Amino acid sequence: MHAVRTNKRSIIMAVSSFTAMMLVSTQLATQSISENIKPVGQVCLAEQPCVGSPIDAGGSIPVGSTSTSSITIEPISAVEEPTLVPTETALVAVEPESVAFDAAATYQMNCFACHGTGAAGAPLLGEAEVWEEKLAKGIGEVMANVINGINAMPARGLCASCSDDDLKALVDYIISQ
Repeated sequence: MHAVRTNKRSIIMAVSSFTAMMLVSTQLATQSISENIKPVGQVCLAEQPCVGSPIDAGGSIPVGSTSTSSITIEPISAVEEPTLVPTETALVAVEPESVAFDAAATYQMNCFACHGTGAAGAPLLGEAEVWEEKLAKGIGEVMANVINGINAMPARGLCASCSDDDLKALVDYIISQ
């Protein structure tokens, strides 16, 4: 009988200890969160009430008080307008450097995923018979499919930066392989 009472006491003590730990940890978590999100400081201008929420005690300036800090911010009394003196400048038209389009590199970046693996039924690079069938309809039809997309191929083959001339260079590159 004595052993049963001791077990009951042990269980009650364990449950009470667990409950107390949970309450303390919840309070600590709440305190920790409020510590983590409190403001770091306030902005107070000389001769004006402080703006913002109060900071904890320890040298802080409560809301509504004025700053007694040694740093003061004085308003600018007068700003001198800069004098603009017109000067004569010559405008020179500068042409952007033309960068040669690299069809092979663009193919690797934009086309290889499908035309190098046959994904979604795309004709493979180097399959001359398949490309001859496509070209039998005419290069105009092939280019229309490249620009507008066909079946699973997206418009412009996902090369948004490619001009129509660049796309034509890509088609020529693929056909020549």
